[in-house]
This record gives sequence, structure tokens and C-alpha cells, in this order.
Amino acid sequence: MDILNFSGAITIHSTKGLCYVLLTALVLYWWVTRLKKALTESDERYRILVEHSPEPLVVHSKGRIVYINPAGAEIFGAASPEELIDYPIMNLVHPDYIDIAKERIRLIEEERVPTAPTQQKFLRVDRQVIDVEVRAVPIIYLGKPAVQLICKDITERKRAQRLLEEREQSYKSLVENNPDAIFELDLNGRILNMNPATERITGYQQEELLNQSFCRLMVGEDHLKASKLFEASTKGESNNIEVGITNKRGYYVELNLKTVPIIINDKIDGVYGIAKDITERKKTDELLIKSEKLSVVGQLAAGVAHEIRNPLTSLRGFVQLLQTKTNNYNEYFQIMLTELDRINYIVSEFLVIAKPQAVCFEMKDLRKILHDVISLLDTQAILSDVQIHTIFDSDIPLINCEENQLKQVVINILKNAIEAMTEGGTIEILMKVDDNKIVIRFIDQGCGIPEERIGMLGEPFYTTKEKGTGLGLMVSQKIIEAHHGSLQIKSQINIGTTVDLILPLDPNR
Repeated sequence: MDILNFSGAITIHSTKGLCYVLLTALVLYWWVTRLKKALTESDERYRILVEHSPEPLVVHSKGRIVYINPAGAEIFGAASPEELIDYPIMNLVHPDYIDIAKERIRLIEEERVPTAPTQQKFLRVDRQVIDVEVRAVPIIYLGKPAVQLICKDITERKRAQRLLEEREQSYKSLVENNPDAIFELDLNGRILNMNPATERITGYQQEELLNQSFCRLMVGEDHLKASKLFEASTKGESNNIEVGITNKRGYYVELNLKTVPIIINDKIDGVYGIAKDITERKKTDELLIKSEKLSVVGQLAAGVAHEIRNPLTSLRGFVQLLQTKTNNYNEYFQIMLTELDRINYIVSEFLVIAKPQAVCFEMKDLRKILHDVISLLDTQAILSDVQIHTIFDSDIPLINCEENQLKQVVINILKNAIEAMTEGGTIEILMKVDDNKIVIRFIDQGCGIPEERIGMLGEPFYTTKEKGTGLGLMVSQKIIEAHHGSLQIKSQINIGTTVDLILPLDPNR
């Protein structure tokens, strides 16, 4: 090596290699130091980010909490994060979600895949229940597998959501169980939704009215009134009117209709309709008015009857006195006394309007009562070219009644029928027993009564005849009411009128 000078070469190369190694080591040391510093700074930034994060973060391993940030400690009710270190994670899970949490942890440990955000209930340290949206992410913590829970407190949001749902259910219950019809209309007046009361009042099912104009059920001019009401609501007004509709069964129903604009984001998006069935109330109001009229007429009748009876008594007394003084005009005196008695009887009947009379009810045969009246009016019928035909069932039982009063009722009905048949014709009288009641039906071929006037029949001083007083039918109804019966009238113009006189077999029922 000395001869070949190898030793010097080796020395030189060894020196260069040593320098290279030292330089490489120095570079690596600088690089590792810088990387370690960067990692330390990164860890510090991550720690600061996690520590000050408003979102709760929890790390657990082998079933126990190994890390939790201050936000996590706050959400679970701990005074500090250290209080929950080594705390069993399952102690924070609501009992209803234990199985779900265990299954989620098993999947994360086996598949090492983050879970999607899910909502569940947790328990605070003080055992108060909170709603949390949680996502589980598999991580390595201090060199060991762990699970990081990224949490979000949604307790207030869930409470607000539940409150909103309860209010919606409350409003829905108010609409669904409301006895008034409530329906929603678009800006074209078509029905979008309706409650069960709408189906009950109109008789139509929801599918029959959806996307239909709500005005289609209105009667006559009410169609125009309802259209104007709707148009006003589309401009922000809220009003109500009374209208009439014909329901599916053909009955006339009176409604109080109110429309209210639906305003969403300061814009009118539709109209709510609220309809109250006032048919019965209207009937009650009419009965009240009729009752008040009857009361007034009754007071008038009592006063008139009293004033008539006083001179009648004097007249009868003087006629009887004159009868004893002379025998030449006895026949005329007897006629005068008979007519005075008849006037007195009519006045007594007139008092039926004023107050209930003390009448004597007895068991009587209705067939005989009707035959007596027909015999009485037969002459008047013949003069008017009217024939009276009767069809009576053979098994008509006796009825407890006041004979003279029922005769008065039948006289009123038959006289009205005869007077209505100006061109003659036939009056049919049918009598039968139906459902523990006796039904007497009078059918004439007269001029008939307009439908709009039938409801007014029986009101005091209301008459369809030129020289009528308007008291006959009212007195008749009063008598029938005293017998716990009823009068039903149906009529068609130029065809005739049918009157049903219905009397119960037991007047106390």
C-alpha cells in the first residue's frame, strides 16, 4: 500500500466521507427539528382550536372518556373537563339509545368509517335530558384507537320544533273538530282543503268539492254576494254575510259566511272561508216573532171578546124580557136568542187565541165528527160545484179530544179548500192510523199556494184570501197544539193543496 500510495488515498477519502456523513446528519437534524417544531405548532394550533371550539368534542376509548373540551363539559353539565375524564361514556347515553350507541361504536371499531350525523338523547351529569346531534369519527389518540364524538346541542331547537308541532296539532284539532265549516280557497276561489264539518253541512265528500268553486252551492243572488265577499278578501278585507245553499240531499241550508285573507310573507296567498249553519237559529227567531205576534193578538182577542160579551149579555136579557111581554113574535125572539148564543160561542172560540181554555176532553169517533162537518158544508160545496169524497179506514179507534174544537178545525180546512176551487172539482178526505197516530189528509184541486207563502200561513192576520181575516188557520193550529198534534201543508200552484191533520192516539205522548 505504501509502494502504491494507497494509504494516502484512503485517508483522503475517509476524511471526505466523514465530512459527508456529518453534513448529512446536520441536515437531517435541522430538518427533523424543524418538522418537530412544525408538528408541535400544529398540535398546539389544533389544541387551541379544539379547546376553544364552541362545538362539544368528546374522545372515548374502551368505553371511557379520555378527552373532552370545555364546550363538551358545559353541555354535559360538568364544572370542568377534568371532572369527566375516565367517566363511562354510556353513563351519558339516554337509556332509550343504549343499544343504538353500542351498535354505532361496534361499527366504527370494525369498519373505521365515520358515521352520519344522527339525533339522539343524552343525559347530563345531573341526569337532565338533552337533545344532541352527534357524529362519531374513528381516530388514534395517544397511540391508541379511539372514537371522537362531534356533538351539537339541539335541545332548544327540538323544544321549539315540539312546540311548533303541538301548536300545529292544536290548530288542526281546532279546525278538524270545529262544528263550523272551515275551508281553504286559492286566489281563484277554488277549494283546496276543508274540514269534516264542511262535508256534514254541504253533504258532499271532500273529493267532490276539491278544486271546485265554493260559489257553486249558493242559491240565486247569493252566488253574486259570495263572489263579492271573496273578492274583498283577496284585497285584504274580512267580512261576513248570510247566504243560502242547497246541500247534496236537496235541503236548503242558511249560513253565516265569513271570509278571511291568508297572508304569508306580507302577501295574500289565499282565503279562508268559515260558514256557520244558522238554519235552526233562523227557525227559532221566526218562531219567536210568531209567538210575539200571537201574544199581541191574544191580548187583542181577550179585550175584544170582553167588550163584545158585555153588550151581548144585555141584548140577550132584553130579548128574553120582550119575549115574556108578547106572544106574537115568539118565533123571531127564538131566532134572535139562538143567534146571540152563536155569537157568544164564536167569542168563546176567539178566546182560544188569548189563553188556554178549560175544555172537556172525551173519547170521540173522528169519523162521525168529519161526517157531521161534511153534512154541514155539503150545501156550500154543491153551490161551488165541489164534491167531497171520503176514504176512511175501518179500524179507526176512538180518540180523546174536544169535539167542537176539532169540528172548528175541519170547518176551517174544508172552507179554505172549497173557496180555493173557484172552478169546482173534488176534495178527497183520507183517514188512516199510522205509527200510533191518526192522519187525516185533505186534498183539494184549488189554485194552490206559492211556496214562499206556505211558511207564513198561520201567522196572525196573514191570509191569501181577499176577504180573509188571517185568524182561522191560526186558531186551528192553536187547537191542534192543545191536542198535541200538528198541521202540515203542502201546495203547488194550479194543482192543489194537501193538508195533513195529525193527532196522537195518546194526547199525553
